[in-house]
Amino acid sequence: MNLFLLKIYKGQKMKNWILNFIADERGTAAMEYGMAAVIMGGGAASGLALLKDALQAKQDNMISILEDQDAG
Repeated sequence: MNLFLLKIYKGQKMKNWILNFIADERGTAAMEYGMAAVIMGGGAASGLALLKDALQAKQDNMISILEDQDAG
């Protein structure tokens, strides 16, 4: 019987801890700023990846034009 009560007590204690954790609003502003920074960083990284491909194509085109002028 005591083991059963101990399990109930531990379960109630864990439930209270989870509910207190969810209700606690300390540090939420820092978390929001962190999430915003991650989202902006991801956007910047994907934008730079697209820009890299466009710049590479432009550079290849310029090299091709210069090589054609040297040959001609």
